Amino acid sequence: MKKRRFNLSDFDICDFKLIGLHSQHEPHKIAYFINLALGTNFKRLTYDLELLNNGKSMHFPVFEFFSREWDTKSYLVCNKLELEEKVESSNLFETEDYISYQFLLEDYKQVDYLLKIEDELDIFDPKLITDKLIKMHQISMAYAIDTTALKHPEHLILD
Repeated sequence: MKKRRFNLSDFDICDFKLIGLHSQHEPHKIAYFINLALGTNFKRLTYDLELLNNGKSMHFPVFEFFSREWDTKSYLVCNKLELEEKVESSNLFETEDYISYQFLLEDYKQVDYLLKIEDELDIFDPKLITDKLIKMHQISMAYAIDTTALKHPEHLILD
């Protein structure tokens, strides 16, 4: 796969809205329920968002929806990734499973999913979307996240 290198000065990184979602469901189920609630058509991309952290490669599932009406893309991205590792135990012949969690946005560890809506013209009101998402039983909480306060907005470059 061809690698791309970005410089943050090349982008206006705050031209999107970000909504944090809390849910215990699998990514494909959340995409399905969001499609029902919002009338969207989120589809899983053939690639994951890859992030290198401490020499470990992490792959976050990504779903995409393009609205022809608004001429904009939206993404549903997992923020939490469960990693399972085998660890040698004190017993001679056994290994133990060690489960750790890695996050796309470390500042928002409580957020399970991120809904990124590209909004160059600043026309979307995230409250309208969060109000619809909160009514779903599968999502326990949905709220807008201030994109100007993100420490690592480069983790959300998906194109």
